[in-house]
Amino acid sequence: MLNNLSKLCNGIFDIDEKIRFVGIIDEMGKLIAGDMKKGLPSLERDDGSIRLYLGYAINNVLRRDFDNVFGKVLYTFSERQKIKLLTIPMDDNLLLVSMDISSNDAELIKKILNILPKLTKS
Repeated sequence: MLNNLSKLCNGIFDIDEKIRFVGIIDEMGKLIAGDMKKGLPSLERDDGSIRLYLGYAINNVLRRDFDNVFGKVLYTFSERQKIKLLTIPMDDNLLLVSMDISSNDAELIKKILNILPKLTKS
């Protein structure tokens, strides 16, 4: 399974050069696959990554409380001053993608959502 998740992460990296990070986070906020794009430094320290992943995992679980009212979350997106962050729920895990601030996020999100079913089947 871990090998398949790594292939999924690599497949998403192949979509666009503006993608900085692709990772799969479990319900406990642990990174189980993925990493920064080769040659790019992370914007936060290691302890920052741990808190970021845990925060996204907690938010993902909390959002499920409203699935019966609003439907399932397809993705969440946030734009910050230095980076854009996309999360996509995947069963019990969460796909996290960070992209360069200059990226065309609408186009990238569309491409990722279109290719994700193909990458999860292989």
